[in-house]
Amino acid sequence: MEESAYLTSIAAGAFYLVASYRLLRLSRRTGERPELLLGLYFAFSGQWYVFYNAPYFLGLESLPPLIELGFEWLYVIGVAPYLLFIRMTFRPTSAWATAIVTACAICLLVGAVGSSLTGGFSNAASDPAYLIEWLGYTVPCVWLCGESALTHLAARKRAQIGLCEPIVANRYLLFAAFGLFQVGACAADIGWASGNDAGMAASSISFALLGVTELASVAVLWLAFFPPRFYSAWIARRTALQPDG
Repeated sequence: MEESAYLTSIAAGAFYLVASYRLLRLSRRTGERPELLLGLYFAFSGQWYVFYNAPYFLGLESLPPLIELGFEWLYVIGVAPYLLFIRMTFRPTSAWATAIVTACAICLLVGAVGSSLTGGFSNAASDPAYLIEWLGYTVPCVWLCGESALTHLAARKRAQIGLCEPIVANRYLLFAAFGLFQVGACAADIGWASGNDAGMAASSISFALLGVTELASVAVLWLAFFPPRFYSAWIARRTALQPDG
């Protein structure tokens, strides 16, 4: 069970790296910052998924503390552009959105520094540093899910009267699903950490949930960034058949 979870995470990381390459190329061509920020997030998180999980998949039960800390800092740094992407895309002028970004950044920094001072990340739910950092990367996933869902509802109405492309409206729904699946992955993460507290291996339920959420996250991102023609055509037909209002 553990090996399949590690392999799933590695595959998800590889996909995130592909998505980051596409977004960073798009940003370079258009000069738009949202694509740059999201591309940076996928680049950092993709590297973390691959480099952190590969040693465990290959049978290395523990990593040198400095290497493990380096991988964790890689992910922590990557969440910063993720937060800025959400704010810039959905709430660019909102003071409370800026407060959320600041609070999450502080949580990530305090958690990462706290873990570094003890010599390594404990991955235990009883460790305050772990819990603080967990909040720092879980809240953005909840935020993305909620904002994308609200934006989808508005965009769907516009699409029905020709003011928005159906595939664009659907993309917001897919991002809402991505945020939801990532919240599920965060829940699996803290379930794993709770198992570590009890002095036992991570539960099969946590590993299964992690695998399912990672695969589902990749699936919806694939539809968002690389939609096949049949999917785009289906979305267009479905939108045209929906009654106004």
